[in-house]
Amino acid sequence: MEYLVVRFPRSRRVVIDGEFNGRANELIELEAGTYTVSLGPPANFTPESRRIVLKNTSALDPKEVTFDEA
Repeated sequence: MEYLVVRFPRSRRVVIDGEFNGRANELIELEAGTYTVSLGPPANFTPESRRIVLKNTSALDPKEVTFDEA
């Protein structure tokens, strides 16, 4: 398993490849691979999405993706 944390100032649902999968600021487990990560509505964040490669992570050292409030 690989690990991802999506950072955003507020609690928000995380969208991975078009499907809801976890919440911002919480550890998300995924298979290794390439993903498009975004946040659920409302669309008051930037960037619109991020494309990431998830590999060589651990629960103690997850990949971090940050979105800012727009």
